[in-house]
Amino acid sequence: MIKKNVWLVLYATLLAFLSVSLFLKIQERNLTIKLNNHNLSADAYLIKLKDRMTIAQLDNKLQNSSKLEDVQVHYQDKKSKNITYFYGVGNFAVPPMISGSFFALADFKSEVNVAVVGKNLENKLYTPKDQSYLKIDNKYIPVLGVMGNHQGSDLDNQIFISISEQQRAKVLANNFRIVIDGKRALDKKSVKKVLSASSVRHINRKHFLIQQDSWVVSHLSEFLGLAVVTLAFLSGALLCILFARRRYLEAIFLKRDIKKFIFDDWQFFALFNGLGTIFGIIIGLLAFDITEYIAIFVYNFAVYLLTNCLYIVLLKRQIKKLNKGD
Repeated sequence: MIKKNVWLVLYATLLAFLSVSLFLKIQERNLTIKLNNHNLSADAYLIKLKDRMTIAQLDNKLQNSSKLEDVQVHYQDKKSKNITYFYGVGNFAVPPMISGSFFALADFKSEVNVAVVGKNLENKLYTPKDQSYLKIDNKYIPVLGVMGNHQGSDLDNQIFISISEQQRAKVLANNFRIVIDGKRALDKKSVKKVLSASSVRHINRKHFLIQQDSWVVSHLSEFLGLAVVTLAFLSGALLCILFARRRYLEAIFLKRDIKKFIFDDWQFFALFNGLGTIFGIIIGLLAFDITEYIAIFVYNFAVYLLTNCLYIVLLKRQIKKLNKGD
């Protein structure tokens, strides 16, 4: 009995740990999808303005609105896909940084242009002393930081620029592809009203269409991995039934109450399977840099319940067969 319990704990610990590692892969994949689209979420909106409006006028609408909070606006250059003029309000989403820092609110009030660049552009920077500069159109722009992560994405080739207040007042926002995104999903009607937009629609990006319309396609290998882990958990219940057969025959010989035997056997299975699952999750969370926990807990709890239900059904069926055999 002790060997069975130790085996079950170790088995469940390993499977739960594997499930956490697969959710880490999902987390990394989701981040890559996001970084491939300028660090914009799947809820970002592409907007078109009704009237001619400078960047400063549009930025002021956002700054003075109480309906749109923690947002970022990307004024994407139509000629150069790698250049984006950036503006943020409140606690907007920040991409992963390799060095330096991303834009702070004070940078949007700067008298000079400042930039943040992707890691593939780092070797093109001019660094005379402690400050790096990016040369664009024969002008040198101070660089605040370098974006990117260890996996690599389209963001590695991007240039984000926060232009000066003086330039904002002169440049027309209508000349750019304007995208707005919030740290939380924005209300479409509020976006349209606050920004006086003629149209507001979600970005039609292949990456996000895959993610929204078919999670399985975007995360196929991780999905298959979780399916295998689920089957392994269920197989553990089948293996434990083999141990139960011998114990049941002993219970018959000792004339024990069968209902009590089923309850006691399931109780031990549930306890040690649960302990292993908890240990595996804890080890996984300590070993990996996980930022989203809910899916991990929901998955493992659901599989735990399913495995326990299967164990009870199989145990009752096994006992029924043995009774018929007697």
